[in-house]
Amino acid sequence: MTILAIINPQSLLGDEIKQELGRRKALWSEVRLLTTDPEQIGAVTDFAGEAALVQECDAETLRGVDLAILLHGDPEQAPTLATSSVLVVVDPTSDWPEGSLAVAGIDSDPTEQQSDRVFVSPSPAVILLAHLLQPLRQLGPSRAVAQVLLPVSIHDQVGLDELFGQTRSIVAMRNDKPTEVFGKQIAFNLLPVPSDRSTDLDQLKRILGPEPAVALQIVQTGVFHSLACNLFVTFEEDPGSEQVRECLAAQPWIEMVAEGDLPGPADAAAREEILVADVRPSPAHPGSYQLWAVMDNLTRGGASNVVEIVENLLAPTS
Repeated sequence: MTILAIINPQSLLGDEIKQELGRRKALWSEVRLLTTDPEQIGAVTDFAGEAALVQECDAETLRGVDLAILLHGDPEQAPTLATSSVLVVVDPTSDWPEGSLAVAGIDSDPTEQQSDRVFVSPSPAVILLAHLLQPLRQLGPSRAVAQVLLPVSIHDQVGLDELFGQTRSIVAMRNDKPTEVFGKQIAFNLLPVPSDRSTDLDQLKRILGPEPAVALQIVQTGVFHSLACNLFVTFEEDPGSEQVRECLAAQPWIEMVAEGDLPGPADAAAREEILVADVRPSPAHPGSYQLWAVMDNLTRGGASNVVEIVENLLAPTS
């Protein structure tokens, strides 16, 4: 009898996690929907095809919970929530100082200090780069340069609403374009994210180790869903294009698309797989390769990673 709790489930990512857990009923005997937001207490939602009530997250509703999934919470809450159950933290916008980083299907750096109570599902950008770089480590990469393009759904429904509002204003030729979330126009536009991405790079290093050295630029786009990544990797010795492709294709959840097919973010929406295309050598830099990848931030970059972490934590040990 396994009791799970989803804390703060009222979000796009929360909806995906509820759907994913609803399809895996063998993992749980009961799932409680809880919230730390007073305004969400008593909200009615759905889970596994039935109406469900969101309750206040307190000592009573946490009683008996074996594992809790915390979305968009305060880092200070983690020690309290983890005292009575294992905690999986899902918050791509916060730097959680404690906890074991976990990307399903990828072993973390064995030198990292592991916590046995708190596990952190990192940002979708880190999940995407980990899946792309981990299989290439066997080929001896020395450095990598990545540009990751973010969708507005990274900011949940408010990001989508602001994009819709700006688009309507532009089409109607009005000047009242909302900018509370992005600070500037994001509709039909690109915006550089502030250059300090130490959290993402630190998380990636904790997952993969020190090699390869990674430079990262994050760009906010006006796309609804799914990340896109342009990755440039340099190897100590040139492995050849075919070997690079074979290593990527062997990685769980990576799908190599047909040659000549260049998928965009819309092609990855609602899919579990990371789509990889355009693996080609750089004529100007022997031993270097460029590739293009797209991944849904709410499925493989969010809910699927979380539920597979839960599945691994609940798996019986031999």
